[in-house]
Amino acid sequence: MAAAVVLFVPGGLVAAAAGARGYRLWALATPLSFTLAGVSAIAVAVIGVPFSITAFAIAVGISVAITLAVRVALRGRSWLSTHPFDEGRETSADLPAPARWSVRVAVAVAIALSATMIGYRIITAVGAPSEIAQLFDNIFHLNATAIIHQTGNGSSLTLGNLTEASAGFYPAAFHDLAAMVMGLGAGDVTVVLNAVSIILASVVWPLSMTFLATRLFGVRVDVIVLTAIVSASLAAFPYRMLSFGVLYPFLAGLALLPVVVALIVEFFGRSRAPRASLAGIVAALAVIAPGVALTHPSVLIAAALFGSPFAVDFLFRSGRSSRTRRWAVTLGAAYLGATAAVFLLIRPTLDTAPWQPSQDYRQAIGSIVTVSPGTGAIAWAMAALLALGLAATARRTRALWPALGMFAIGAVIYFGAAAVTHAGLRDLVSGVWYRDTERAGALLVVGAAPLLVAGGLALTRFCAREVSRVPAIGWGRLAGSISTVLVAGVLLVASAFGPLPQAQEWIRQSFGHDGQALLTDDERALMTSVHELVPTDGVVVGDPFTGASLTPAFAQRTALAPHAFGQRTADEAYLLAHWDEAGTDPKVCPLIAKLNAYWALDFGTYGVYRGQTSILPGTDDAAEIAREQSADSTVTEIARRGDAALFEATACLGE
Repeated sequence: MAAAVVLFVPGGLVAAAAGARGYRLWALATPLSFTLAGVSAIAVAVIGVPFSITAFAIAVGISVAITLAVRVALRGRSWLSTHPFDEGRETSADLPAPARWSVRVAVAVAIALSATMIGYRIITAVGAPSEIAQLFDNIFHLNATAIIHQTGNGSSLTLGNLTEASAGFYPAAFHDLAAMVMGLGAGDVTVVLNAVSIILASVVWPLSMTFLATRLFGVRVDVIVLTAIVSASLAAFPYRMLSFGVLYPFLAGLALLPVVVALIVEFFGRSRAPRASLAGIVAALAVIAPGVALTHPSVLIAAALFGSPFAVDFLFRSGRSSRTRRWAVTLGAAYLGATAAVFLLIRPTLDTAPWQPSQDYRQAIGSIVTVSPGTGAIAWAMAALLALGLAATARRTRALWPALGMFAIGAVIYFGAAAVTHAGLRDLVSGVWYRDTERAGALLVVGAAPLLVAGGLALTRFCAREVSRVPAIGWGRLAGSISTVLVAGVLLVASAFGPLPQAQEWIRQSFGHDGQALLTDDERALMTSVHELVPTDGVVVGDPFTGASLTPAFAQRTALAPHAFGQRTADEAYLLAHWDEAGTDPKVCPLIAKLNAYWALDFGTYGVYRGQTSILPGTDDAAEIAREQSADSTVTEIARRGDAALFEATACLGE
């Protein structure tokens, strides 16, 4: 409940203050919450105020007040209710009352259905609420969220690799929001990350995708229901993001991506939903984009790319209308030029991107046409919907080709990451996403989703025609509803087979249920002793690769190396290499006293990152030295659980 409040209420209040209502309000709420968290964390850091739940609430209140003031000041301006490029779709007032109620019921049922489908698989795979993804990236995510909560420093400009020496840019909006959930009293960071990620995957993602689909195909019951089921039936997203990495920020960003694309569709006048004003669309894009960028910048680039087919379509349409031609050409060309520049110029460093092509050309093409990237099982139902979507596009090219363009863009990105062997070309196509097949696979299925919905709608129309021929009273009027239920039922049954059970099993494995462990049960239990034996201002030495640096997350104590990567000061680097030489190396004790790092955790040498052995030898000999337990021992073991031990540099206690 705390996670739902933080994800929906702050942004929802601002959206309501701006005049958004109904479905639009719910779709915009979470992206706006990410913007509020990411931007306010930076703002309060600049003025020297800790980022806490109180500071966040004040920032939300100020944002609501400013939004209301601007809305009142601009009330009555005619340009606030017009869209010069809109094709004149229906407004909500044009829909008859029964249709409006059926749509509302369909939204509630569809989101509940997709939330149940996705949430059930994830929850049963994760197990207990406090389980953690036993994966390398979670070292950072657990500690980052806990450190923001404990220190009040959540600025994306300085979060970096979680130490002062590593201060630098890291998009922290996801961790900022998670820290706010902790601020509401949900103090266990493990439960918080699970709750936030489950809501993002099972509620925010289908809600966002349905918002995009209604812009493309209209606000209809069949569109809403089929989109919800499709969004829950794609193994590469959201499920795979919880078993690879673990990629919490990318999961969050992709869950928001359809909303950005939907606004781009509206901007270029192609929305088949109730029309919105051009000023309102621009304002929404302007306030949502920072939140997406501060969650994962590559997602904003992906959204711009997915919006490109609609810009191209806009340019073609503008050529037939002299009334708006000049403005249209300028806007369309500017959008395409800016997208190309951002795609080519804003790229991450690839020093820590070791991924190589994982498929040959034929395998990659097979993964694309079956919408089954990165899985051993084939999503036959999704492959059939894709084929139907392609057929529908061939028949209604003008209406559907931008959706085909989205799929093509996702396919090119995936093919580049998965199969292209030429280093330069591969970097060009997929370098924004670290040349990583898993991230590219998630983008592929997100880009394919509208075309899959188009295929589902084509199948529903076919079924409706066949049902309407049944010589029974009333069947003709009910043909659409019956066909929607039939197609939805088939897709639901199909989802029980293919990649989804495999994706669920991968989540189960990533959460340690096959023995893989970032933290073993003994190591996690020992953290309780760390909390009890190490003072609140104490610093603990430990190798991040073994999970020994997770003391901020599990013991509320500072880690000398809270993440595996990052810059170290000269003092930190020396201590990480020589801590167990306390009492024998004259340089060690003064550094221990200076940094207040009298304690060290030894979790062995096997690292979670590809089994990498310890690169921080400062605790290698601690157990052997402590084993003597003599009166003048330089290192003393003060707690142990199984093979995990906590040591104290007793030789330095007088320093």
